[in-house]
Amino acid sequence: MSLDNQTTPSTPAAGRAVYFSDSTTKRPVQTDDAGLRKGLLSKNTATAAQGLLATTEVYLTNSNLLIPSFGMEAGQTYIWHISAVKTAAGVAAPIWTFRIGAAGAIGDTSRLALNATGIQIATAFDCILTAMLTVRNVGASGVIAGSGGAQANFGGGGSGASSTFDNTGLGGQYVGLTVTTGASAAWTVNGLSCYLIN
Repeated sequence: MSLDNQTTPSTPAAGRAVYFSDSTTKRPVQTDDAGLRKGLLSKNTATAAQGLLATTEVYLTNSNLLIPSFGMEAGQTYIWHISAVKTAAGVAAPIWTFRIGAAGAIGDTSRLALNATGIQIATAFDCILTAMLTVRNVGASGVIAGSGGAQANFGGGGSGASSTFDNTGLGGQYVGLTVTTGASAAWTVNGLSCYLIN
């Protein structure tokens, strides 16, 4: 099967579905007869280690997920799996921030910042942290909601919803993840895998 890269085709007739390769993410997408777009819509990985500096907000390398040409849609779920290790230093509560913008970098707009509900434990530890963001609704008063990476030794991840913002017309921009580990904390991210599904 060979598919041309294209923007979203029209919703197919009842009882039919259409498959296309999104012109922005170059990923296969299925549109059903209700106009719902489904699939693994975007993905990214980081294979190099990234040390995190305490008290400094750091954009996790390659955590930026490209939003498809058709933009955000209610029900889209963005997921980050983070392989991390920490030293025994630092007991602050981390802050996880979801940023959206064209750069896929720290300068993008903060749309949801989550203060962890628990502090780190002063114990060396390693684990896989998972952060998640869901699109609740799309429009001039759009809302996203989610949780940061939580594990007892790393502190809580926080959970909440954004203030309303216009989340229409975001196709081609990025959703990315930052973390502020807190005073004296010493984390290293050894790998990261993230994806957008619907």
